[in-house]
Amino acid sequence: MADLKIEVFTSPTCPHCPVAVRATKEFLQENSDIAERVKWKEMSTASAEGNRKARTYGIRSVPTIILTNRKGQKGGYVGAPTKRTYMKIITEMLD
Repeated sequence: MADLKIEVFTSPTCPHCPVAVRATKEFLQENSDIAERVKWKEMSTASAEGNRKARTYGIRSVPTIILTNRKGQKGGYVGAPTKRTYMKIITEMLD
């Protein structure tokens, strides 16, 4: 099991969602030590699974990023985070 699970909620019609997905991929590529501890998945709200999970979390806008650590603690971010913001959020969730 990964130390941290990241779910990036997107919509096919959202112009900002590809930026959030790209930010996630780039952050993990540039931080391989953290990437080893992380499992991530894009969750399209156009899919049944993505829509169901988005409703469960109460997500009302995309992109939204939900992070869940091993302790079951959840964190989130709405929008496409900068590398610095992503580092801060992930570091806090992994502690």
